[in-house]
Amino acid sequence: MTDTKTGENRALLGGGAEEDRIAAAHLLVGAAFLVLGGALAVLSLFSLRFADLTPITYGRLEPMANLTLMMGFGVISLAGGIYYVLPRLTGARLWRTDLAKLGLAALSALVLAGLLALGFGLGTGRQPLGLPWWLDLPLTFALALPLVITVGTVVNRTEEHSYVTLWFVLGGTAWLPLLQLVNFAGDLPFLRAVAVAYTDVFFSAGFVTLFLYTVGTGLLYYATVKELDAPLASRQLAMVGFWSLGFAAAWWGAAQLIFGPGPGWVAGVAAALGLAFPVGALANAANISLTLEGHWSKLSDRPGVFAGLLGLYLGVAVAAVAALGGFRSVAAVISLTTLWEAVEYVALNGVGVLLVAGTALSALPRLVGRELYPPHRARTFTKLTLIGSIGVLFFLAAAGVVSGYSWIGGSNSGAYIDAGDGWGAGVGASVDTLILIAVGFAGVLFVGQLAYASTLLGTISRGKAASQEILVSEDVNDE
Repeated sequence: MTDTKTGENRALLGGGAEEDRIAAAHLLVGAAFLVLGGALAVLSLFSLRFADLTPITYGRLEPMANLTLMMGFGVISLAGGIYYVLPRLTGARLWRTDLAKLGLAALSALVLAGLLALGFGLGTGRQPLGLPWWLDLPLTFALALPLVITVGTVVNRTEEHSYVTLWFVLGGTAWLPLLQLVNFAGDLPFLRAVAVAYTDVFFSAGFVTLFLYTVGTGLLYYATVKELDAPLASRQLAMVGFWSLGFAAAWWGAAQLIFGPGPGWVAGVAAALGLAFPVGALANAANISLTLEGHWSKLSDRPGVFAGLLGLYLGVAVAAVAALGGFRSVAAVISLTTLWEAVEYVALNGVGVLLVAGTALSALPRLVGRELYPPHRARTFTKLTLIGSIGVLFFLAAAGVVSGYSWIGGSNSGAYIDAGDGWGAGVGASVDTLILIAVGFAGVLFVGQLAYASTLLGTISRGKAASQEILVSEDVNDE
């Protein structure tokens, strides 16, 4: 790999290797889906408060937002980050770039087709995606392509040592299609409703922990060391974070159904294993913080690393709330309330976006040979995303706690029953006000997402020419 000055007439996605142009394309397409998904997420939250004012119901808007953010933004953007780091960590060219192009086109088409299906009422009503089986099936194959490309590239590697990022990338890409298989199993006609509910929560929680958080953190490990030219503080601590996320972190999903008709042992297992999520999040946040020792002053000029670091800290807060909700005494109050909406909303729109930005804002200038443009907008994105995420997490979670206590109090006092029409009696003016404030913070969060997308677009269209990394294969060097 060598550095060269790029000319003003270079291609829009840079004049480097094909895999770098593919990585840049993934990051840009992912940013476009982020804007669409962020708008749908705000609308879904708005419809939760003002059900009569939105033409599409919350039951359709939320799966549409989840589909766009999870598959359109999360998977596509992180796949771009994976294709960026693989050649640099393995010393091998990206295996089968045609499959990477196919994966980008297939995922984009499936997301758009899914939005149409959900919008016209063809969905299944399941969470978090609710896609019909004839879209879930091809989606399973599309989600397996990053794994195939990753394994093919790693097999051909020339580097003797494996950096920790490869573990996170291999784990995340392997778990992703398995999660989708679990989700697809819910479409089987002989599966009972209780089993379907467990597949849904396992998929949503697993996507956040086993893929979004795992791959995002692994890529941030590379970006931090690359940007600051600093050694990783602890490989062992990184492995603690990796195995904690992979072993048990997804159990916070089952914690949402503790008081459902499922097996009784779920409560104890979910409470115990759900603690792996904050443990893994804290281990990774501490490792990056230790790596930054002596380099904190450089963060002002490294907006990508700064965004990723804040994403890790925010992830610790989200993981703590999710783990706390897994204990029976807490679940008795917050089960089936908006607290879980707060966890999932901030995990996707806040933590996920900041972690992706940790790699994208660092990688894109190197991929296309242009400086970030405008540079201050990246800092604006980080500030607005953090403020909006904290606001949504606090007020939406507070609305869940207040409504939970109202339901319990009304049921125990005999003021109303906690089933049927009486279920909504616990949602009073205070809860409506808290949700309304959360909608306002969601709007702030969406403005931050717009700033992120405009930064990426401005970089490739108006950024000043800068040094670009050019991948050079070994056979060229040998000649």
